[in-house]
Amino acid sequence: MKFRSKERETAYYLGGWRERYAIENGQGTTVYINGHKCIKYTYSSSKKYQDANGATYDTITKRWID
Repeated sequence: MKFRSKERETAYYLGGWRERYAIENGQGTTVYINGHKCIKYTYSSSKKYQDANGATYDTITKRWID
């Protein structure tokens, strides 16, 4: 898979199948949570699998947020 940024590549490899689904099927948007730059992945509600919708990756701590 080709990535637009190193942050997204790191997020992909640190994520499980749920997070990888969100990256592969969603649109990433930058959000700030507690002063940390995060990437939130969302996708259409017409997709059958909704558990990963809204998956958020913290680029500072390099962890997925539940």
